[in-house]
Amino acid sequence: MAIKDIIERCTELFDDLEFNAAKNWKAADPDRKVMAYMPVYVPEEIIHAAGMMPLGIVGGGDQMEVIHGDAYYQSYICRIPRSTIELGVTGKLDFIDGMLFPSICDVIRNLSGMWKMIHPDKFVSYFDVPQNFVDGIGGEYYVRELEHLRDGFAELTGKPISNDAINRSIAIYNERRRLVREIYEFRSETPWKAPASEVYLLMRAGLVIPVEEHIAMMKDYLAAANEEQRPLRDSCRVVINGSFCEQPPLNLIKTIEMSGCYIVDDDYLLGNRWLLEDLATDGNALQVLADAFLHHSADTAAKYCTRKEDVGQFLLQSVKQHKAEGVIFAAPSFCDPALLERPMLTDRMTEHDVPHISFKYAENSGQMQPIREQTGTFADTLKLWS
Repeated sequence: MAIKDIIERCTELFDDLEFNAAKNWKAADPDRKVMAYMPVYVPEEIIHAAGMMPLGIVGGGDQMEVIHGDAYYQSYICRIPRSTIELGVTGKLDFIDGMLFPSICDVIRNLSGMWKMIHPDKFVSYFDVPQNFVDGIGGEYYVRELEHLRDGFAELTGKPISNDAINRSIAIYNERRRLVREIYEFRSETPWKAPASEVYLLMRAGLVIPVEEHIAMMKDYLAAANEEQRPLRDSCRVVINGSFCEQPPLNLIKTIEMSGCYIVDDDYLLGNRWLLEDLATDGNALQVLADAFLHHSADTAAKYCTRKEDVGQFLLQSVKQHKAEGVIFAAPSFCDPALLERPMLTDRMTEHDVPHISFKYAENSGQMQPIREQTGTFADTLKLWS
């Protein structure tokens, strides 16, 4: 398949705020159900094992005018909950059978309560995660949370979810994780062959189609990108940090690239890279998922860090691994987790002489020229004095 055709399909999925791919999947069998979830991370393997399709909801983007959503939230919070409310009250998500709200901030916690009021007949759960990473404390707590989630799904579908079923789903998601890692490694090694805007669209597609279809799509993209002849440009290698929840407009990613930057790593859509390694598929599946979260998951402002000296080490490792020349801190306006962590991360980058700049955005940001000027100046500085 030609790379142009793959990206056209991904763009169609990106632009579709009616979520027709998920609707069509559900309509093909009366027993099928769709379980939506908010960023950043939920154990999709359990949703999949229940026979349901996970559907990632990351707000309404820059295509949606928020009218009703502004009545539910103050103006001094990030935009993603308001646009998600807009999706809910305008009927665009009426077809889903439930919604998960993972633990990331107080805004998303409150959104779960609002969603229950808006959709009292739907399955709604605030999915909490441990803040203590000792196996006998946080680990046991997290296993119980996973059990509660599994049992809730079983009640919703009317079918028990076996350990073997979850293990089979883990195996499928292991393949997805391997392909995601391969694509990110390919982009890091040859960023001119896999532009960040294309990779982003490819990853966004995975939120709204079945995982098996996304696996096939990623395989096709890798094969096509390897064959595609694209010019190598004199661009700097940068890492993006702070964009793990509310997503940037696609034009913002393109703007950074056009300003002279190759994005060689990022935390966009971090959920599909949250677990860093393949998981075992022959043990207690919930224990395996819990162990992976505690000991083999990405470090980010979206996850509690137990030791102050560890803050920033994950980002620093990314800079070194991907041979980045600098870091661009790009966080949504009013994103408490990202903006509270940013001073600690910038201090860590300064300690290790890693150049960096910072700006904020909203999912509906329209004016890109100031960002292009800022990132372009940053790129020129790296070329001249790095």
